[in-house]
Amino acid sequence: MKTKISVILLFISLALLIIYGADVISSQASSNDGKSGFLQLSPAIRGGVFGGGAVVLSVIAFAISLREKSTLIVVLLLVNGGLIIAGMIGLAIEDEATSSSTLYGTTGLGILLIALGVIKIFITRKK
Repeated sequence: MKTKISVILLFISLALLIIYGADVISSQASSNDGKSGFLQLSPAIRGGVFGGGAVVLSVIAFAISLREKSTLIVVLLLVNGGLIIAGMIGLAIEDEATSSSTLYGTTGLGILLIALGVIKIFITRKK
């Protein structure tokens, strides 16, 4: 049961990240009226709700399934972390904003999710 709940949370997290990425891509073609993309949210709100929500759900899923053996959970944690890092690399290349603290902080959250996936591999390997 814990594994099913964690998988559901991680798929919701993945969906949030995909929606977030699609909105960022569509916002680059929009006007600069403060709200952009198909969600019509400011970048700070969009990042907090969709990006932050995805990270929180992923960490909760990891905590729920800590002792459960599941390859799918590991893969989803790695994919979610990889999506965050890829998005930040794309943003850095596009905007050339390599000195932004948001860029480093968000990349750190992606690294955290990848680290949780690796930790889960080692924890469940002992079983």
